[in-house]
Amino acid sequence: MNNYEKRLFLNYFDKMINDIKFSYYSFEGVFDFFLDEFKIDRKIFDYDEDNELILENHKQIESFKKKLKKILINLKEKLPVKETLYEKQLNMIKDIYCLDKEEAAVFEFCLIQELNNIFKEFCGCFDGDVLQIFTRVYLGIRFGRADRITDNLYYKNLIARRHGNVEICPDVLKVFDNPRCNSTSKIISILLGDAEKSTLTKLDFKHIEDKQKKVTKILKSAVKKGQKGVNILLYGNVGVGKTEFAKLTANIASIPIYAVKTEKEDYKQANREDRLVDLYSKQHILSRAKNSCILFDEAEDVMNRGFSCFGNASKGYLNKILETTSVPVIWTTNNIYDVDPAFLRRMTYAIEFEKLSEENRLDIWKKVLKKNNLKVKKTKLEELNKTYDIPPSLIANAVQSTKMIDGNEDDFEDFIENVARVVTKKKNVKTKKEFDVKNYDISLVNTDMDMDDLTQKIQKSGKLNFSLCMYGEPGTGKSLYAKYLANTLGVEVVFKRASDLISKWVGETEQNIASAFAEAKAKKAMLIFDEADSFLQNRNNAQRSFEVTQVNEMLTWMESHEYPFVCTTNLLDSLDEASLRRFTFKIRFDFMTTEQVNHAIEHFFGIKDTNVNIKGLTAGDFATVKKKIDFLGIKDLDEITKMLNAEVKVKKSKELQNTVGF
Repeated sequence: MNNYEKRLFLNYFDKMINDIKFSYYSFEGVFDFFLDEFKIDRKIFDYDEDNELILENHKQIESFKKKLKKILINLKEKLPVKETLYEKQLNMIKDIYCLDKEEAAVFEFCLIQELNNIFKEFCGCFDGDVLQIFTRVYLGIRFGRADRITDNLYYKNLIARRHGNVEICPDVLKVFDNPRCNSTSKIISILLGDAEKSTLTKLDFKHIEDKQKKVTKILKSAVKKGQKGVNILLYGNVGVGKTEFAKLTANIASIPIYAVKTEKEDYKQANREDRLVDLYSKQHILSRAKNSCILFDEAEDVMNRGFSCFGNASKGYLNKILETTSVPVIWTTNNIYDVDPAFLRRMTYAIEFEKLSEENRLDIWKKVLKKNNLKVKKTKLEELNKTYDIPPSLIANAVQSTKMIDGNEDDFEDFIENVARVVTKKKNVKTKKEFDVKNYDISLVNTDMDMDDLTQKIQKSGKLNFSLCMYGEPGTGKSLYAKYLANTLGVEVVFKRASDLISKWVGETEQNIASAFAEAKAKKAMLIFDEADSFLQNRNNAQRSFEVTQVNEMLTWMESHEYPFVCTTNLLDSLDEASLRRFTFKIRFDFMTTEQVNHAIEHFFGIKDTNVNIKGLTAGDFATVKKKIDFLGIKDLDEITKMLNAEVKVKKSKELQNTVGF
């Protein structure tokens, strides 16, 4: 024992002697140690022939306690007071965490048990919760206050609760296990770990340069003024650099940034409460640094709507952390749809990380390849960039995998497709070939508006904040016209089917809808939702809550979207009335007229001057028959007409069923 441990041992023994169970086996070992350590003559006490203490009745026990107490007091008076390294470290910990006298005493009691096994044995001499006995007897405080003390130590990450016991946190133990840890700065370094450094540069976030400048100013101002309650939220798609953005921005501002842990010392994942405890602890430590910030990655761990249903930390507790944090906190999350609005309201500033434009994504492809010295032809790289709309993190993963096997550009593409399938959960991740406007004939579209005139007027207006609802029978050319219009306006197309958006997971459909609008916004593209009735159905007919939230999500985005938005549907009557009011144009697409049918025969099959009269045909029917005759080598008009009639007969359109002779 060193001088510090001896003084503690004598103090505990003296003040807690009346609660010791002398009959317990552990007391024998502790008492023997005491006699040997302090060189006490055993003859002072009464022993029997078997060299066992005689403590058989109350009188003998009281006599023993008087003798022992007298010895303890005498030893305490004679023991010289010499400050040890333990005491220096302990005092620095008290100062770092602003522990009051009682908190420091409880922490010291827990700590010494970890540092010296004899104190663990000493704690085995009591009946019941030894920590409660210590606070009641040694400190003279009530149970309620004792619980608050241990809670404070727990949330400051000084002690941990494991299997009903109280232990010192591993990071804190590292301080006392390291003889070189003899200054406050060294202790803080161990408790915090290293500050985070970004591997990217400002050029990687050139597309949000203005937002990065704003965050930098906020961080600098908050640190300079000591402003409390500064929280910055970064949210959006997976793998687009939110975490690196946070690190880089702090690095640019010359403000050290420390990350809240995602795992514990035993390599197990940290749960919600573990992460909040680490956050609270870091806030306490860094509040004195006056030049630091905190990164809370994967914030959905603690901010979702079911917050109070899991773990021990309450919603109110997190609200308080957000409002009172003396250290700026940057939060990142992939999904804000499950985040409680109460948390969102407490954010100082928020940035949505949208899908990258094709140009920005190509720059990242080039940079990652150059950094890893992987050669891919320029034409091949441009093709990959157009084909695979994936986040930067997947590009980096594919490069690393290719380098691992010393692969070529074909291997690189294989890895790209492989990881893209896993992340997108789709078998076909390749972007389809762009719409070929040369094969489109607007005169084959039968609508209740002059589409050629509408196209010219939209183009002439120079405006892009319009929306179209195109409804009617399948195959009448609704989606094709939308792509034709986009091509005429010189804008890209973001095309989404219902299967691309609807998910079985709660909240994910809304997230997919938002991502689609965000992607179109980033590309300044026309967004086309095919089969829109799947997620714009009338809310009055909804049977489940998520059916309502999906429609609400769509309506919100439709209201604020700045670029062309198109919905196609075969079931106009099923659409929510509020959605219909938000469309700039509502256009009905019908079956071809007789004149259009004969024009289509010339357009698709090259046969002129025909007089075919078939009701119920669409451009889609002609495209299907064209595929058939290309395989069969048919050129006869009668055979082609039979095939067109066959396409009409399989249709279930009410309009055709009412036709005489159908």
